[in-house]
Amino acid sequence: MRWYIPLALIPLLAACSEQQMCISRATKDLRQVQSFIAESEGNLARGYALVEKQYIDYDYERCGEDADGKTIYCRVPDVETRKVPKAIDLDAEAAKLAALKAKEAQLQVTAAAATQACIEQYPE
Repeated sequence: MRWYIPLALIPLLAACSEQQMCISRATKDLRQVQSFIAESEGNLARGYALVEKQYIDYDYERCGEDADGKTIYCRVPDVETRKVPKAIDLDAEAAKLAALKAKEAQLQVTAAAATQACIEQYPE
């Protein structure tokens, strides 16, 4: 029965055309830099950064019975991830944003050329 699972995934893999995969690879760096720009702009607008921090709490769950039929409870960790504020240097963040925008401009030119090459190499 397990050999049916990979066969079921074949239509999902074929959903993206060669052209789409090529364009996705060609624009990966640009999309990543744009993500950093959005994060930096948000930090500057708020005046602080948001970082993820994990908090561990313990819950008690029923995990069995002993020989006398009494219920046994076990401590189970419950990990919760929260975004908490973190102080940042606003001048350094503004400088980082300027550098990212300059890099974005460079990558847009490169990505446009690579996208055009993908369209020519894999016409639909």
